[in-house]
Amino acid sequence: MMYKKVMASALLWAALTASAGAFDYNQSVDEIAESPLTAYQTVYLGMPRADFDANFSILPDWTFYGSSVSFTERAERTSVVKNVSVTEGIEIFSADTSAKGKVLAFDNYFKTTDKATAKSIYSRLVATIYSNMENFPVKQTSKEVEWTQDDVSITVAFDGQKDSDGNYIVYIRRYNNKILK
Repeated sequence: MMYKKVMASALLWAALTASAGAFDYNQSVDEIAESPLTAYQTVYLGMPRADFDANFSILPDWTFYGSSVSFTERAERTSVVKNVSVTEGIEIFSADTSAKGKVLAFDNYFKTTDKATAKSIYSRLVATIYSNMENFPVKQTSKEVEWTQDDVSITVAFDGQKDSDGNYIVYIRRYNNKILK
C-alpha cells in the first residue's frame, strides 16, 4: 500500500513539474515507429474525423489546426533541446469535411533546421519500423523506405533538402492503398 502511494506521488510530481511545451522527440519517434499502423495508439485509418478533433484539440502542449472546409487537419508541438528546435506534427486527410468523414491517410512529421537531427530521426524511424514490421520493404532508396501490410502502405521519407521555411522534414505516411494510390 505504501509503495502505491509513493509511486502515485512520484508520478504526480513528475506530471506537475514537467514543462508543458517540452517533449522528447526521440520518445515520440519510438512511439510512432513501434506501432506504425497507428499514431500514438489513437489515430488510425478509417477513424472518424471528429475523433481526431476531440483527441488533439484538448491536448495542452499541441496546437490544433482544425477546419470545417478542408479535407486536412493537423496538430503540432515544438520543443527546443540543446538549442535545436524540433516540431512534431500529425496531419490527417479525410474522405470529406464532415465530422463523420473517415481518415484515408495520415502523416507524422518532424521539422528541424538541424540536418544531423533530421538524419537521426529518419534513421531511428526506419530502424524501429523495420524491426516491427512483418514484411520487408517493398521499396527502398536513399530517400525513402516503403512497407505494405495488408491494404496499408507505410512510407518513411527524408530528402535531405530544406523546405521554403528553412526546415528539414522527416515524415511517415500511412494510407489505404486500395483507396489511395
